Amino acid sequence: MNRSSLGLLLLQAAFVLSWSSGYIGAKLGTQGGGAFNLLFWRFLLVSVCLGLFLNVRLLKVSWAQIRHHAVIGFLSQFLYLSCLYIAIQNGLPPGIAAIIAALQPLMTAALSMGNVAERSGGWQWAGLMISFAGVSIVIAGQYGNSGQGVGLVMYLLPLAAALGLTLATLYERRSVKTQDSGLVLPLFIQSLLTLIGFTGAVLYTDTLSIPTEPDVLISIVWLTVFSTFIAYLSLWMLLRVMTATHVAALVYLEPPVTLVWAAWMFGDVIYPSTYVGIAVVLAGLLLVRLKRPTVACAS
Repeated sequence: MNRSSLGLLLLQAAFVLSWSSGYIGAKLGTQGGGAFNLLFWRFLLVSVCLGLFLNVRLLKVSWAQIRHHAVIGFLSQFLYLSCLYIAIQNGLPPGIAAIIAALQPLMTAALSMGNVAERSGGWQWAGLMISFAGVSIVIAGQYGNSGQGVGLVMYLLPLAAALGLTLATLYERRSVKTQDSGLVLPLFIQSLLTLIGFTGAVLYTDTLSIPTEPDVLISIVWLTVFSTFIAYLSLWMLLRVMTATHVAALVYLEPPVTLVWAAWMFGDVIYPSTYVGIAVVLAGLLLVRLKRPTVACAS
């Protein structure tokens, strides 16, 4: 394995671990406070840290950049996180939310069909469906019949979250060649605008409070470092070297990784079906990654 391949493998591992860490951090933080309050303090810390890092470079931001990254920030941060956190706060188990959100790769593949460079072939579709079946096995075995008392709307919210992240992924993939502002500056713009959104949400719901419990404070730092900085930066970095469908397929690894992580950290029970599901997920990913669609070259 050469250095570039190893670097890409490590970047993909960082992507999966950092996005899975969001569920772990959310479990730590929402036990001592509301979802909007946790997200408000998270993005306040993110915006302050990035603002101090960028310093005078913020004076060079154009309105075109703000408009561009406002769309991405709304879809991939505010909408995505709001839907997931509200659903979980209202009784939807995190694993069920994860399996619904795992529809994102299928949405990405379907919406990419008009783009020759992004179009998925038959083997990729088969791999995506197999991976989805694997995630279904993991969640079904882990939670059984839980969540029956949750309203239908709570099941639809993770679906809206997946759609938002899918649209943000495709939008960034299509425009990255014409609007390249690096990685840190776009994340700051997206996070700052997301902070404005969560400020309005926390004031509207009257849930703003200063966190004092250790678990909440740890969660805020956790979500800032792992689930924001590493997660979103690794996402946009991967989109520069991989197709959107390949990047989205990595989402299938999040639920199994989260379950294993939660078992180690919180003592959650892992059932035998979990290991079966993980094996199926890996089999599907092999099809997605090893079989590439054939693109006809114009003469």
